[in-house]
Amino acid sequence: MNYYEKLNKAIKNTLEDRHFSDQLHYFDEVALLAKIIIENTPSLVKEEYSSFVPLDTSLAIVGDFFHGIKKEYATEFQALLQEKSDENSVSFHKIEKNEKDCSLVNDKGEVKIDYTKMLNDSFTIAHEMTHKFSQEKNHHSIIKQFLGEMPTITMEFLLEDYLLEHTDYKEEEIRIRKKNRLLETYDDAVAVLLENTLLKLYQQNNGQITQDVLLHYLDSMDKNSKLYELFSTRGEHYLNEIVENGTLLFAKRERYVIGTLCASCFHQKMKNQEANGEELSYIMAVLGHSDNTTEEDLKALSKLDIPLLKNGQVDLSEETRLQLASAYQKESEEFSLSKKTFK
Repeated sequence: MNYYEKLNKAIKNTLEDRHFSDQLHYFDEVALLAKIIIENTPSLVKEEYSSFVPLDTSLAIVGDFFHGIKKEYATEFQALLQEKSDENSVSFHKIEKNEKDCSLVNDKGEVKIDYTKMLNDSFTIAHEMTHKFSQEKNHHSIIKQFLGEMPTITMEFLLEDYLLEHTDYKEEEIRIRKKNRLLETYDDAVAVLLENTLLKLYQQNNGQITQDVLLHYLDSMDKNSKLYELFSTRGEHYLNEIVENGTLLFAKRERYVIGTLCASCFHQKMKNQEANGEELSYIMAVLGHSDNTTEEDLKALSKLDIPLLKNGQVDLSEETRLQLASAYQKESEEFSLSKKTFK
């Protein structure tokens, strides 16, 4: 099987997998969200941490931070650190700062955290523990698909606020996590847009993507557009990932696009005192108890005025997109004086 046969097979596998059905239904709308990221992310360069922070210090920081959000989280955090059962075990693995961070909460409920003895460890611990607090029973619910990363990334943004107010670490060091998060989200957004375009080309060409099809599409694009630059320079990398994986990868990537946008909006609401920690914990509780994709859960989340969900339905109207774009701009403006608007 040659390269393009594998690519077409990967797309076919995605279309036939029932676990992708909900994401595929909203794929065009999610692509619009990805465009918000592309249009509103300033020019950034990934940075590395330099401040040495012992693991015990990072754990203490996160414990105090959780207590400020909701004291029950601090209590649960300490209990999990002492828990010995496999289902709730928390393990820490030292890696070098140039190694890939593979921290996660697996399907068994085990929390595995990679640490580097740098300030980033606090963000990683807070992120993964928030996943644990809101670990869902049904891994294929639409709530997980769309909002699984919203509470965790919101916690990252709130932890940045906490560190700026309560510690003496340099501001530029504290802000590295958000800068790198925006960069990673930008990468995810480009991949989502490419896969959305690829799927359309697949359908338009009777299930046969060829090199000529892709080159013809590139040639038809506006050569001065940002999207042309991104597709022409990054396209091969994303295509190779699809071929290697055997399916499209947007189902995982879109969670970070949606999560970062919604976290930006919720964070801004909390900063403006239009939302609070109780509302954040309610979101996490809904994520955690959802055995199935339920209309009741969607309606419950809709009461919190989260852009994306209205009246128990996924809503991606122009008004919603503009609201998300405005919040995302405010999160990213500290890195750039020039701000773009979503069109």
